Amino acid sequence: MSNHLPAGFEALEFLTDKWLLETENERHRTRLASEPLELKKVYDTLLPRMEEICDFLDQYPLSDMPWAAHNLMTLALVFMEVSPSIEMFGGSPSVPFGFEPERWIIHC
Repeated sequence: MSNHLPAGFEALEFLTDKWLLETENERHRTRLASEPLELKKVYDTLLPRMEEICDFLDQYPLSDMPWAAHNLMTLALVFMEVSPSIEMFGGSPSVPFGFEPERWIIHC
């Protein structure tokens, strides 16, 4: 997968090295291995751009999305997977007082 993002979204390129992951399992493992400050930076970077990202992605059907748009969609998924950590768990990569993350198996 290319790290290229659509024109206008170049400021998000720094996220692609670590977060441009194809599967939910990979993104989940990366979130669990991340520090709270890193999750906060991802959240703070993507939150103000989410409406713009969604508007951009709306012009393509999922079955015919260019790679750059697909990569941008992956970053939108990262935002959705990081958001609960920031909004509900104070930045904790895992759910405090919850099951051990290794017990969860994500089926896509």
